[in-house]
Amino acid sequence: MKYKDLIMSVLLNAFLGYLWILFIDHIVVVANSLDNFVFGVLIIIGGTTLFWEIVKRVTPLNEYQNRHPVKIAGFVSFGIVITVNLFVFNLI
Repeated sequence: MKYKDLIMSVLLNAFLGYLWILFIDHIVVVANSLDNFVFGVLIIIGGTTLFWEIVKRVTPLNEYQNRHPVKIAGFVSFGIVITVNLFVFNLI
């Protein structure tokens, strides 16, 4: 395991987590302006699916399996960014 790959995975996934938060915030505003809950949920699910496909193709660490420590560290950093935004920044 190279520390360069580990640091790059953590930083890239943390940035992608923040980018996903911005994306979802924008999509929620658009969905709320439509005044149709079901259509808004469909837009959010479709947008998140497309975002996930882009994320899977953009990351340069695709050759690692999902159980590799570099991938796990990236997933954890993505989750930490999402959790901190939901439970810390939204409460302020």
